[in-house]
Amino acid sequence: MDLSVESTVTDDGIAVLTISGPMDVETTPPLRDQLVRLVDEGRHRLVLDLSGVDFIDSIGLGVIVGMVHRLRPHDGSLAMAAPSPQARNVLQITQLVRVVAVCDTVEAAISAVRDGSAVVSATRRDPGGQAPAG
Repeated sequence: MDLSVESTVTDDGIAVLTISGPMDVETTPPLRDQLVRLVDEGRHRLVLDLSGVDFIDSIGLGVIVGMVHRLRPHDGSLAMAAPSPQARNVLQITQLVRVVAVCDTVEAAISAVRDGSAVVSATRRDPGGQAPAG
C-alpha cells in the first residue's frame, strides 16, 4: 500500500498534513522530503494527522524525530493527531510522546500548536505533555 499525504495550511500558517497508509521504509522517503521542504520554506508549525496511518516502523519514527531536530532551531511546533492504536503504542513505547505533543483530534493538535504547548524543545515532557517541575 502506498502512503498518501494531503497538505493544507490554516489561516494562521499552521501546515496540516493528513497522512494515510503505512509509514515504513518503502513509503516514508517522499513524506520526509515534503516535510523538509516545508521547513525550508519557513513553515515551522506543523500538525501530522495520523488517523489514516495503520503502521509505523523505525524509519517512520525517524522522520518524526528528524522533524523535531529540524524545527528546534526555529522554536518550531509539531503535534501529531489521532494516531491509530498501533501508532500510539509505538509512540508510547519509544517515548516520543515525551518530545512531541500527541492529541486525539486534528483540532486539538492545531490548538496545541497555537497555544505553544506543542513547541519542540530540549525540555522533555511527561506523556501528558507537561514540562517536568524543577
